[in-house]
Amino acid sequence: MEPIFGFILYFVAVVTVVVIARKRGQKAWLYGLVCIIAAPVVARLTYGVSNSGTTAGIAAFLVPIAALFVALSSDTSQQKAVATGEHGDFKKCPFCAESVRKEAIKCKHCGSDLAAESAA
Repeated sequence: MEPIFGFILYFVAVVTVVVIARKRGQKAWLYGLVCIIAAPVVARLTYGVSNSGTTAGIAAFLVPIAALFVALSSDTSQQKAVATGEHGDFKKCPFCAESVRKEAIKCKHCGSDLAAESAA
């Protein structure tokens, strides 16, 4: 495989991790930064040990794979809102304890009027 295809594939992997982290309400820029900084370091260390460019390239791809697992295993904004009361765009319904959007005036889970609760 040509090196440019490896770089393109790596870029796609990093963008995928960033998009998934963003969708889950996490700090996506941090995931991207870690992938961009850690992969060359891992590749260089691996190359120093193995003297193989292929092994170093494969090791560099382990960074976005690990970041993907971390992003997928972390709680979403909805889960954090239920645990803490409010997180990101979500808050916990005081009547049924499910997560709803902050702008909601009626809970989609229990049908309670949230506008009356927030006005009080």
